[in-house]
Amino acid sequence: MESLKFNSLPELFLATCNRTEFGGWYQRKNGIWTHFSKEALAKDTRAVALALHKHGVQAGESIGIIAWSSPYWIMADIATQINHARVVPLFPNISSENFAFQCEDAVVRILIVDKIDDLEAQLKDNLSRFTTIICIDATSSLPEKGIYWDDLLVEGYALLQQEENAKWLQSQIESIQPDDLFSIIYTSGSTGRPKGAELSHRNMLSQVQSLVELYKLDPEKDSCLTLLPVAHVFERMAVYFYIMSGVPIYFADSPKSVAQIMTEVKPSVMVVVPRILERLYESMTAAADRARGPRRLVIKSAIKLAKLNDPTKKRSHAMVLYDKLVYSKMRNAIGGNFKLIVSGSCALNKTILRFLLNIGLPVYEGYGLTECSPVVSANCAQSVSLGSVGKPLKHLQVKIGENNEVLVKGDSVFRGYHNLPDLNAEIFTSDGFFKTGDQGSIDENGFLSLTGRIKELLKTSTGKYVCPNPIELEISRHPLVEQALVIANNRKFASALIWLNPEGARRLLRISKTEFRMDLALKSLRVRESIFRHITRINRKLNHWEKICRWVLIGDELTIESGLLTPTLKIRRKIAEERYSDKIEGMYTANRP
Repeated sequence: MESLKFNSLPELFLATCNRTEFGGWYQRKNGIWTHFSKEALAKDTRAVALALHKHGVQAGESIGIIAWSSPYWIMADIATQINHARVVPLFPNISSENFAFQCEDAVVRILIVDKIDDLEAQLKDNLSRFTTIICIDATSSLPEKGIYWDDLLVEGYALLQQEENAKWLQSQIESIQPDDLFSIIYTSGSTGRPKGAELSHRNMLSQVQSLVELYKLDPEKDSCLTLLPVAHVFERMAVYFYIMSGVPIYFADSPKSVAQIMTEVKPSVMVVVPRILERLYESMTAAADRARGPRRLVIKSAIKLAKLNDPTKKRSHAMVLYDKLVYSKMRNAIGGNFKLIVSGSCALNKTILRFLLNIGLPVYEGYGLTECSPVVSANCAQSVSLGSVGKPLKHLQVKIGENNEVLVKGDSVFRGYHNLPDLNAEIFTSDGFFKTGDQGSIDENGFLSLTGRIKELLKTSTGKYVCPNPIELEISRHPLVEQALVIANNRKFASALIWLNPEGARRLLRISKTEFRMDLALKSLRVRESIFRHITRINRKLNHWEKICRWVLIGDELTIESGLLTPTLKIRRKIAEERYSDKIEGMYTANRP
């Protein structure tokens, strides 16, 4: 096992609060930024820990948090850990069924929420199960068993005045062991019931220690922007990485205002999922539509070159010129200060990645799973291979097993799923490697590339296997395509559901935003012919049983709220197939292509 610099996450957090150069955190709410000093962060966290103890929190219990990303979320997380309890992150848009299951499975008695009024009606119906409900927002309505965060702080501050409580806090922190659990995180997969991954302090600490060496940040020069929900392990890990680095963190209030927030903060670091970068790409390339005359031609030429050039090669004279005229303005529109953007969750469109790198944005792709806390491998400035997900972190062993499955072993790999002993006996090899379920390969230089997912192999009625992920990624490379879902399981041929990208369609049809109509775009011959040509090109590279023989365009918006996307913006295959079953059947009941 690797030597840890800290025994627990609370020890790390409080040590950072004592660092001279640490500037605290910031939270954006209603467009206004509020500063949380390092002194306030440390003292408030201790006070909340004492107040939770007063409210009966016991070692080994679980506390649920269903709130948007903020300093309060992290303080609640640390305060829970000081009580030797563990946090169960819950997403605000979670289904009532999963909400009830996760709270029952992890035995959650205390719930922390932002605002009761913002919860879905079906979630409000489940609130009677909790002994205490803590509301962060002081304007929230208060349930019978509720208490406001500010009132909890008052209780905690009173307790802090007593010397024995200060000793109790110190004893609690010192007695946390690295292999104690700090969280149970339920996976939000595209199919099946969520499974609770049990993560220990060692899992997270070993992870961030490796990343601090890989990505070196300067507390006095760098600042980090948090856009994703910290309920997801990717962003939560990023926050602990920022804490160990000692840099200020800016918690955004809405991903929809991302461009504006970036100009306000001018961050140097953030972690994202591909969809955020795709939105930035669409916004940047739309600049050509707004330009007129010679400037329009210059921007279009610059965009085309950035999409096609190899970013690993020396820049041409044209690229240097375009950097002054176009690319620098694109960077400045999102703050102009980035030194590190890490993209995870799923693969980024290759054309978009080339474009972002060529305009000077340092985007590095990585790979991970909740069960691995979550990062397994990542590209970085010193070691990058486009198209790969980087080299494994130094404390991990990664190898390729049967059926090209990626196997992982090391200190950041979890010990198993909560209350699932039979499954836990199956997910590790005899020599202790975790079976990720992902297929991949490792090249001669040690870079890991992913090729598909074992569990998502689709078997046609003719007995042939189709790996949907690479095909879906290829289809989604077209500017008219928002997302794609390959259908083939128990079917005689492969087909696809294709969600139309409204921005791409609007630009192809040269229609203003106010005049654009999705229903007409779906019927447009130009749109359908363009996608048809794209599918034809893809089919030329596929085995005959993998070829997309039929496809259907969908105009519905893909959102987490609709239930079609996971919190990391992946399509929920099972739900999508159920919701569009009539369209799927329509592709197979017509005459065979």
